[in-house]
Amino acid sequence: MKIGEGVAGHTAMTSAPVIIEDAENSRLWSVKVDERTHFQTKSILSVPLLFREKVVGVVQLINKKNGGVFTGRDLRSVEMMCIPIATALVNAKLFKELEQTFMETALALADAIEKRDRYTAGHTRRVTRYAMWIAEEINLPAAEKKWLALSGILHDIGKIGIRDNILNKDGPLGSGEFETMKQHTVFGAEIVEKIHSLGKVVGGILYHHEKMDGSGYPKGLKGEEIPLFARIISVADTYDAMTTDRPYRKGLSSEEATKELEKMSGSQFDPDMVAAFLRRIPREVRDEN
Repeated sequence: MKIGEGVAGHTAMTSAPVIIEDAENSRLWSVKVDERTHFQTKSILSVPLLFREKVVGVVQLINKKNGGVFTGRDLRSVEMMCIPIATALVNAKLFKELEQTFMETALALADAIEKRDRYTAGHTRRVTRYAMWIAEEINLPAAEKKWLALSGILHDIGKIGIRDNILNKDGPLGSGEFETMKQHTVFGAEIVEKIHSLGKVVGGILYHHEKMDGSGYPKGLKGEEIPLFARIISVADTYDAMTTDRPYRKGLSSEEATKELEKMSGSQFDPDMVAAFLRRIPREVRDEN
């Protein structure tokens, strides 16, 4: 509803409460509302939610329970309730804005780290997107999706501790170089675990290169010993790696990469996460085309 439109809009525009004893004969009330809802509005009490003298919302009560009209006493009672409601609304908005700022800051940091690796531009954003596809397919709760997204954004943050000559090598890594590269999961976890509020994302960072058969790193975890976020990111990360061009090889097509995921399902990857990704990827590829 727009400011100034209807009873609630008028309340928001004037910052003043409204008591309507007979809605049918009020210029502020539209009978079309009742026609759409098949409801009969008789009386209305509309009160602005004020925070520091600014309207942040409106509380509207319709049809007093005893069939009478709303009174000044009702108004004072509702105004008292509106004080904590307005504060809660403002705090919720501030929290959402802070959360958004934090996510954007994390993504900017990940983008900055990627600029050191000329071969993986956009990798973090793609992996996070693929991980969210899997999350949606397995019906991960909304709150957990936020933590998964942050895990995806920060999964390679530990590469900040890897030397450029290894990070940007034009050919495959030697055994010693690969052992050094493997440390990025540990470095990343060490960075993030210093932030107490990010405890839920550490597992996704530290263990996203573990394998279901225990042959992964850094701990050689098996099966469901591997945290869920790590199992999801592992599929997303590998798919992106396989489909990205490198100086020493051409990236695989989406079809070829998904076949590889199927081959490694159960040994390297959680079969449920692979199945979820395979359900989603054909639709996404089709939409892109």
